[in-house]
Amino acid sequence: MSARHSNRENAMKTTIRARAAVALALAALTGGCDSGLTDLNRNPNNPDEATPEFLFANATEAAVSRVFGAGLNMDIAALWAQYYAEHRYSDEDRYVLADGLINTHWLNFYSGPLQDLHEAIELSTAANRPAAVAQARVLKAWTFSIVTDIWGDVGYSEALRGRDATTGNTPALDPQAAVYDSLFAELAAAQAALTTAGQPMTAADLLYGGNTERWKRFANSLRLRLAMRLSHVDATKARTAFAAALAAGVFADNADNAVLRYLDNGVNQHPIFAYERDRNDHSVSATMIDTLKSFSDPRLPVYAKPTAAGTYVGMQNGSQAQPALTAISKIGTFFSSANSPAFLMTYAEVLFLQAEAAQRGWTSGDPAALYRQAITASMQQFGIVQAQIDAYLAQPRVQYSAATGLQQIGLQKWIALYGNGVEAWSEWRRTGLPVLRPGPNAENGGRIPVRLPYPQSEVQLNRANVQAAITRQGGASLNDPVWWDKN
Repeated sequence: MSARHSNRENAMKTTIRARAAVALALAALTGGCDSGLTDLNRNPNNPDEATPEFLFANATEAAVSRVFGAGLNMDIAALWAQYYAEHRYSDEDRYVLADGLINTHWLNFYSGPLQDLHEAIELSTAANRPAAVAQARVLKAWTFSIVTDIWGDVGYSEALRGRDATTGNTPALDPQAAVYDSLFAELAAAQAALTTAGQPMTAADLLYGGNTERWKRFANSLRLRLAMRLSHVDATKARTAFAAALAAGVFADNADNAVLRYLDNGVNQHPIFAYERDRNDHSVSATMIDTLKSFSDPRLPVYAKPTAAGTYVGMQNGSQAQPALTAISKIGTFFSSANSPAFLMTYAEVLFLQAEAAQRGWTSGDPAALYRQAITASMQQFGIVQAQIDAYLAQPRVQYSAATGLQQIGLQKWIALYGNGVEAWSEWRRTGLPVLRPGPNAENGGRIPVRLPYPQSEVQLNRANVQAAITRQGGASLNDPVWWDKN
């Protein structure tokens, strides 16, 4: 690992530990959680001494901060989806990755939030709290969906069994198709168990404050996302899973958005703010800025800050040029403040998914109406006034055409997902939309990566299972697509 990555990762770990402490304190100070603080002689590393609230709050903050934070979002996915660009240290923007960075994400997903959620489920099950179990299962499914979309075949059925001498250290890597089947089953079961009678987590629930109806909608909306991911690899299964999720009830407005709101308290700060405060290494990409300008998009001043000259100028991805920082647009205040929100999933995304399903003939909905509603929901999410929304929708290039409907949905969805680089990168891999071009100094054969390789630590410690997964997938390099990527 380079000194740059080592120093950055150490700083990131310190920040995450500090933020996690705040999340844990929040959970511990809620009703039913004071036992986590009263006996200071207990071993904090013993999971039997932790409460489900303690673990759930920690897992929420850790998972969201990893997905939206420096290493995975800003230095991999959001660069490859061309939301941001690096203007000082351009390695990842040119598709040059240190194994240490890959290893950090793999290990920290499994040993961090996934392990905490596994323990929270066990403890909540023992306490006969089915709604609390369901909340943890939904968040675990969201986290695992990201892990499998990054690496393809991953440890799932035998993962998180550290105390099991047989499979704890060398779990099988399940085929991604099997992982998806498990995620659909998990989410369907969880949404059915989400009732207030099941003793949900409340104050420790950093997303919905214990609102079980919104958790149900989140579970079902996530099923929509995963179903659409299969559109090119198993359209029959995709259509069936989509219909079942839609019938069960999905997001109905922006109030349903799954969002973690950070606190500007000096510790629990949005990871983009924390990273850019120290590194100042990212600008908005020229791809995004130019797209927004071409549509006279009113979200431009939300997504980006003006330059010193009062204009909006993006940085080209994959370039080793280093323009003056005052001459390029930094990430907008909405996304880069200490108390900025992190949107796990939004109503706008759900509407775009329904628009695509209608265009594909999966549902009887009107794709044009759903497409307009999706754009409207995205703009309302950022406080755009109705007059500006109407003017945007009235543009001939924006008005929906059945002949180009899927392309229009893909482009507008990419714009709306800004900030959520991991999801945008997955959707770009699935659809090829928008058309993205590597920068002038790109490595990797001039190809945008379509997965992360397995870290060398996993190859060395779990060699037989990793090799079996690589053989089954036909490779696992940056350029080897995951199972559902048939674009």
